[in-house]
Amino acid sequence: MKSLRLTIRQRLTLVITGSSLLILSLVGYFIYRYSVRFCEREFRGRIEERLVLADSVIGRDRLRPLNMIGEIPPGYLPEEEIHYYTDARQIATPNGDEMLSKLIDTTQFHNCKICFTHIGQRDYGILHDSVSHHTLVISAIDRYGYTKIANLRTNIITGILLGSLLLGLISWFWIKNMLKPIADKIQKARAIGAQSLNLRLNIKNDYDELGQLALTFNAMLDRIEQGFHAQQQFIRNASHEMRTPLTAISAEAELALQQNRDGESYRQSLGNIGQRARDLNHLVSQLLTMAKIEANIPLPNEQICTADEILLSAVKTLQTSHPDAAQQIRLHIEADEADELQVWCDPALLQTAFFNLLDNAVKYGEKLPIRVRLFVQGKNICLEVADEGQGIAPEEIELLFEPFYRSKTVRHLQGSGVGLSLVKSIADKYAGGVYMDSQWGKGTMVRFFIPKFIPGR
Repeated sequence: MKSLRLTIRQRLTLVITGSSLLILSLVGYFIYRYSVRFCEREFRGRIEERLVLADSVIGRDRLRPLNMIGEIPPGYLPEEEIHYYTDARQIATPNGDEMLSKLIDTTQFHNCKICFTHIGQRDYGILHDSVSHHTLVISAIDRYGYTKIANLRTNIITGILLGSLLLGLISWFWIKNMLKPIADKIQKARAIGAQSLNLRLNIKNDYDELGQLALTFNAMLDRIEQGFHAQQQFIRNASHEMRTPLTAISAEAELALQQNRDGESYRQSLGNIGQRARDLNHLVSQLLTMAKIEANIPLPNEQICTADEILLSAVKTLQTSHPDAAQQIRLHIEADEADELQVWCDPALLQTAFFNLLDNAVKYGEKLPIRVRLFVQGKNICLEVADEGQGIAPEEIELLFEPFYRSKTVRHLQGSGVGLSLVKSIADKYAGGVYMDSQWGKGTMVRFFIPKFIPGR
């Protein structure tokens, strides 16, 4: 059986109506019980007054109590009955059908000055003399009180039902009006799509919950819009960067096929095509790596690595594309023990970060010495790469970590603008960071750091 699918308005109305019904029922119950007890106390007070009066009249002549009962002034108790007994066990009900001693414990009369009991509709007031065992009994029926209580019970039940119904209708109306802004926001949100991410929800009061919800939703839309535009820009830039080597490969192949050439010319064309293909493969590899990191995909090869070994491997790989790099690099590894340089990471990712930093320094260092320093700083392993190239303008430093951004001064050199952004993604993945400091005409220093491995953590 499927559960009922109710809207918020319906659920709130049911909750309010049910709660009001419960509260009104509890209040009505306590009012009813209090009224019943009040009527009982009031009627017994009247019986007590008649008992005191009757006792004072009988007290004038204790030898003839039955005769003195006739001299008791008439009262106002409905269906009043006055009896006098020399033995409490002889007290009978007004109709004489049953002895009172069979209905209640008459032996307890000596414990109270005036005892009260209720049998059927009749209330009894009993004044018992524990010495002589003489007992004066006055009984009556509180018909007026019963009528008041019955009317009160009817009015309470009617009031509870009508009050709950009216409160349910009023709550339906007010909830409908209070939720109308939400319905408007839902309609507005449905109109927001990829072609209209600039739309935002209206905010009338930014202090209430609906205003806070709209502010939060608008802030989310801001992030989505920024991410969407960044993704579009990324796709455009990636398409451009991949189209460049593909165009070069296609042009080189078409040029080689236009006429017959000697073997050396063909080898040169194939070499150019091969280099462009390697550049394209390297770009695609970096883009896939960046996408995998930003998608937070688990990496199966994460392990305890030694940073100095990975750095030496990156230098060795660098020499395949820059054979003269070994003469430029001044390498310093500062650690008392090899264990101090242990990190938890994917070795291939860390080597990619180290390689990109070294590759940038070699490409833009103008063949001047490059200082490479690997050291421990607090709880981090740091790699510092400093070249003596022409440097970078201060306003461009932060932009260099954006994908495909390239400084105006080096756009004539081969590159894709992906390297530093990939380095930053790797640093962020391992709770590290990357910092760049550059002075125009004096060179650039980049510091990359990630937490070192601490056993037991």
